[in-house]
Amino acid sequence: MRRLLFLAGMLALTACDAGAPVSHPDATMPTPTWAPAPSVAPAGTTTPVPERPIGVAIGATTAIISDKSAFVLPELARSPIEGAPRSIVAVAGGFRVVAGSAVQNLPGGPAWTLPAEGGAIAVPRDADWTAVALPARGDVIILSPTGATLRTIHTGGRPSALAADKSRIAVVDASESSITVFDAATGARQEALRAGDGAVTVAAAGGGRFAVIDARDGELLVFDTGPLILRQRHPVPGGAWAAAYDAGRGVLWVTLTQRNEVVGFDLGGGAPREAGRHPTVQLPLAVAVDPATGALAVAGSGGTGTQGLVQRIVA
Repeated sequence: MRRLLFLAGMLALTACDAGAPVSHPDATMPTPTWAPAPSVAPAGTTTPVPERPIGVAIGATTAIISDKSAFVLPELARSPIEGAPRSIVAVAGGFRVVAGSAVQNLPGGPAWTLPAEGGAIAVPRDADWTAVALPARGDVIILSPTGATLRTIHTGGRPSALAADKSRIAVVDASESSITVFDAATGARQEALRAGDGAVTVAAAGGGRFAVIDARDGELLVFDTGPLILRQRHPVPGGAWAAAYDAGRGVLWVTLTQRNEVVGFDLGGGAPREAGRHPTVQLPLAVAVDPATGALAVAGSGGTGTQGLVQRIVA
């Protein structure tokens, strides 16, 4: 019963983040594939957290969000958040959390008011701007270092996942299972393509590439830009879900919720090549990479009640 209730909660959450637009009322987004309790001890170290995580970010410290709260580890300090957290990203000196119609800078930073409920967030490396999706409006807004709106991009859909490098923003619309690329400086639409049958996650993968996880088909799709083209397509069985790119080592890490694993792919060749695999906590819903060290943070279920676990792996 607990498992059913949890999956129902995940379905409600993803529906809020990436529900079907008005023109596609029957479109649905894939949900994570449930896994049994791990039969192998998770790699690295684990830290229990009071609530099941839905997002994780790693930098000088690690932070997680549930659908109610945000916590900074290792002290498990709960940060005051107004509204339901939706996404989190590490930035210099801390983290940014999208919750309700605001972006909260942690720990103890200012809150930036958004014009509508926010969803996904992206902050490219070595850039001074932040991209935030406003799913209900079909927009992505670009914020300055002080939180002022620099420009608004009308995506023409319902943005559910974002990734960005210094010159491009990639928007995944889960209801359409599509990827659309926009010019970060002007907001101009460049190209769009279908991204499998169940795109849920996108990550900037260096060199103008973006990696998309198709959770319905269990595939890794790597798109090149200028022009937008599907360059690599690779099967990832086991419930592929979340992804994070290690730019220093050229490895994309993907969580497998059905197998309780995280697997890394070297994207430097003509086809993705497995570069590492680690056992994880149960139902690994989120992964992040420390750009300085390559260490991984994986967040998932604690297996009992509402508890969660955060795992740190020195890859």
